[in-house]
Parts: sequence; C-alpha cells; structure tokens
Amino acid sequence: MMGSKSQGPRGLGQGKSITDAIWYLVSIALIILGILIHQPLLVVVGILLLLVIGTTDIWSRYCLTDLSYHRSFDQQRVLFGEEVKMSVTVENAKILPLPWLEVTDTVPRSLPIEEQEVRSAPLSNVGRLESLFSPGWYERITRQYTLKCLQRGVHTFGPTQLRSGDAFGFLSQEQELNNQQHVLVYPLVVPVTRFGLPARHPFGDRRAPRRLLEDPSRIIGVREYRYGDSMRRVHWKATARSLQLQSKIYDATTTYTLAIFLNIDTRPDAYYAIHPELQELSICAAASVAAWGLDNGYAVGLYANTMMFLPDEQESAQHTANLEARLAQELKKRRIRLPPSSSEDQRKRVMEVLARIQGFFGSEIEEVLQAEQAQMASGTSVVLITSTLNDRVVDQLARMRRRGHAVTILFAGDAPPPTGIAGASIYHIGGEQTWKELLDHYSKPEAERAQEQEVTFQF
Repeated sequence: MMGSKSQGPRGLGQGKSITDAIWYLVSIALIILGILIHQPLLVVVGILLLLVIGTTDIWSRYCLTDLSYHRSFDQQRVLFGEEVKMSVTVENAKILPLPWLEVTDTVPRSLPIEEQEVRSAPLSNVGRLESLFSPGWYERITRQYTLKCLQRGVHTFGPTQLRSGDAFGFLSQEQELNNQQHVLVYPLVVPVTRFGLPARHPFGDRRAPRRLLEDPSRIIGVREYRYGDSMRRVHWKATARSLQLQSKIYDATTTYTLAIFLNIDTRPDAYYAIHPELQELSICAAASVAAWGLDNGYAVGLYANTMMFLPDEQESAQHTANLEARLAQELKKRRIRLPPSSSEDQRKRVMEVLARIQGFFGSEIEEVLQAEQAQMASGTSVVLITSTLNDRVVDQLARMRRRGHAVTILFAGDAPPPTGIAGASIYHIGGEQTWKELLDHYSKPEAERAQEQEVTFQF
C-alpha cells in the first residue's frame, strides 16, 4: 500500500471474536437441534445463518488485504492558472471481490476539482474527496480529476482513509494511509505595465551603472604574481615554465544588479485578520519584477522578512546536539535570501522561493534592509515591495540612496502611499481590488484572455 506509515485495520477486536464465536455456536446448535427433532426448517435456518456469518467474517477479515491505493499527478510544479491531472488508482490484488469500498482522500480546498463535489470542514483549508468503488477480483480501477491551480503555494494531498466490509454492511474495516504528496504552484507573473509602471526603465531614469567584474571562466592571459593575489588565481603551468609565480588574467564582464526586498506584513488589523489579497499582490509584483529583470539582463536578488514552507524536510534530532541548534538550522534553511544572479536557474529559484512563502514567522523588513545593504555593490537598483512604511524603513532607504543605490518603492494598499520618501521613486500598484481583478482575468481560459484588452492598473 502507498505510504511509509499506515495504521492497521480498525473494526476487528476481541469483542468481535467473542461475538462471532457465539453466533457460530448458535448456528451449529440450530443445525444439531433440527436434526435431533427432525425439523428441516431449523436445519436450513442454521445453515443459512452459518453461511451469512462465515461470509461476513471472511469479508471483514480480508477486505483490505492486498488492496492498494495510488494517487499521482501529471506534474507537481505548476504555473499559476494551469490545470493538473490527478489520477487515483484502486487495485484489488486478491480473489475476494469487494462489494463496496469507500475512499476518503484529503485534498486542499485551494485547488478546486472540476465537476466534482468536495466536502469541506468549517474554518479549514482541507476538503474531503469521497469516492465509492466496487472492485472485483484482481481488478484495477483508475479515475482522473482535473485541478485548476489558481492559488500560489504548496498544496498538500493526503492522508487517505480506506473503508470496506461485507456485502450486508454488518461489519467493516478502516485503514489510514500516510501518503502525503505536494503540488507547488508558482506565483502569478504579469507584465510590469499592469502595475502602472513604465515599460522602459521602471526603476529610475537611468539603469544601474556598469560594474566591471572578472569572469573566472574566461582566461585571456597571465601576468606576474602580485602580493594579495589569491592562490586560486595562480597559473601553475605558466609558473612551472617561467620558474616564477604567474597569475591568471580574467576577462571583464558587465552586469546590472536588481535587489528585490519583499515585506510580508502579517501584523493583525483591528479585526484580528491579515490581508491575504495584499500579500498575494505583493508576491505577484515581486515575481513580475524578477522576471522583468532577468529578461532585461539584470542580476536579480531576492530578500524577504519571512520563511519558506518546506514540507518535504524531515526533522531529525539525531543530527543536531540540542533543540536550539536544530531550530537554528531549520530557520537558516527556510530563510529567504537569494544573492543576485543572472542565470536562468535564478528564475527557477526565485519562483520556487516565492511559491513557498508563508505569511508568518517574519522579522522586521528594516532588519533585512540593514543586513543586506553593506554587501550590495554600488549602483544596485533596490526595489522595496511593501504595504506599510515607517520611519525606520525610510531611514534605511535613505542610507541606501547615500550609498549610490537607485531606490524604488512599490506600495500595495487600498490607500495611496505617501510621497517624497527618502528621494525614492514610489509607485502605487493597487490594493485588494487590484488582486481580485488580476485573479479574475487570469482565471479565464487563455483564448478568452487573448480577446480581452490589456488592462493597466494605475492609481
């Protein structure tokens, strides 16, 4: 059966064994009594009772034996708005047919299943997909479902409960499979113009100044070794030929750097609730800006004041000395800090991290700004995406400006942002209604979206 851990069948116990023994004795007693007093009816009743008890006992004991349940997806990393095919297979690998089999699979409500009713629990993001099967002997049954992926994040499927029994419904067994699987949905990526940003140079009138870097993979010559050169720079073959230390000369490259800071504000409002629409709009903006930067040749970095959700990680105490060290190790793994890179792998890393963002365990965004600004190269374009601003954040942005960084603020909120902050360019990318309109637009089929006029949200 699928799953490394599963609970054993429930519904059989000592009390049932005693009850079965009593009924077996009763049926045998009826048969013997009918023979002794020459009453064929009692013999027939005893035989029928013995058959019913025997068949129900066999079904209840072996209904879940050699029975497997398998769930699979055609893809487990999905772009926002795509569809995923989920297949569930029940296989009865024994000679005993099952008159009925109830399968209750735990599914996320955030990924609706087309043309399929899912029973949901109140105040929960978990639904129950209930299916009824009747597999014959050595029969395999497969059903397919279509999921619409309209919510970013890591979505968990499982565990699964199996329940079956005899044809009369007198006795049944249950078994739970620990078969959790995850589907990761990447954040929505839209053109930056949808946020009211200019199509060219949205983060200032000038691009970041050129940075001359040395590419270690491109050696164009050698020179004499100089004090302070790294030993990795030494060209050992040239040194052997000249009998003097020689250093490699690397070709210079040009790059532009874009550092994206995402502020996930999880502080409750007056009604003790966060604003998921603003959070998703901010994450969508971060993904869109990152995609724009990589498409335009920037080395893009991403920093956020929250943690990633890593459901596949298994916490193991034997690898760490104590609880405090283990917690520190886990926090380091889940920390969101991607140094700038212009490689295509960086796009995948950024989208993966943004998909795994969770709205809690956050720190203050000004702490992240302060920790990273000393390591950023001069001329880096800084983009802060936030729904709140305070004096400490403004101070950090002003320091970045003095260090030579171009600073842009993308403000997500229903109210317009303040102006003239630390000499930074500030754009209002919209509020909760903006996210709802984006969600409504990209939830439509691609053919229908293509016929609609491109909308730019400007405020």
